[in-house]
Amino acid sequence: MLSRLSSPQLCSRVVVVTRGVASAGQVTAHSSDNSIGFFEKISYRFKGVPLPTETEAPKSMFDACNKEWSAPELLPAVPKDFKEHPDRDLTNYPYPSRPMYPPKTRLLMMPDSWFTAFQKVTGTSGPYLFFGGLFAFLVNKELWVFEEQGHMTVGWILFYLLVSRTAGYKIDAGLYKDYQDRVGFFKGLIQEDLKEAVEFRKTSAQQTESLNALKESLPTSFKESMQLQLEAAYRKNVQNISGEIKRRIDYLKETEETKARFERDQLLKLINESVEKQVSQKDFQEKFLQNAIQQIKGIAV
Repeated sequence: MLSRLSSPQLCSRVVVVTRGVASAGQVTAHSSDNSIGFFEKISYRFKGVPLPTETEAPKSMFDACNKEWSAPELLPAVPKDFKEHPDRDLTNYPYPSRPMYPPKTRLLMMPDSWFTAFQKVTGTSGPYLFFGGLFAFLVNKELWVFEEQGHMTVGWILFYLLVSRTAGYKIDAGLYKDYQDRVGFFKGLIQEDLKEAVEFRKTSAQQTESLNALKESLPTSFKESMQLQLEAAYRKNVQNISGEIKRRIDYLKETEETKARFERDQLLKLINESVEKQVSQKDFQEKFLQNAIQQIKGIAV
């Protein structure tokens, strides 16, 4: 575990020695699992070295140890002329820039900027002597009481270094992936909200292009359309006039037919009344009866 936290130069010097095996990094072709010790197998598992009977290298849980994670894409910079309010003073109060990568550190957790100012004056060992002497002075004068809570602080610092150097890379990568998924989700919502606007913009652009293409022929089209409208109005008026004339002719025809029928009915009525009046007279009946008798006699002869 300590070899994972140390530098690559120190890690290259660590050698696991077991009985019956000369080196942990060398495995001969004719060796077998029985010739490899238990602790050497554990070291192979930690290093990700396959055993002689394995065809693929095992995946070690410590592959991401001592790795520094960095975002694959840079954050977009704020435009220079961007202001959330016209009165914003960008000269004296510029927008803070978020660092893309973690700052350089020394001793696994100390910022390198703390050492640079001393190193220019005192040399390489100056900052280490200063901070070490300051720590010893604070503890000696009991300005920093190194009690039980102080020991717990040291333990928490060691725990943080252990977790950050072993699982920090995977944690940062997972958080970045969740962040990208969340950003993609919100982008999808924005795209859904702007879908109708985008479609309207495309349709408007197509209609504009169509109108520009027909711009030269529009006067002719309008003239022909006007002529067609006038022709349709003329035909409609002619149809209305012909229908009105036919309706009037039918009315006159029906009127004459009704008048002739009325005259015929009145004439027939007058004839029937005069005939009935004559038949009802006694002289007419006697004359008609004598005439009938004479006709019968003539027929009999």
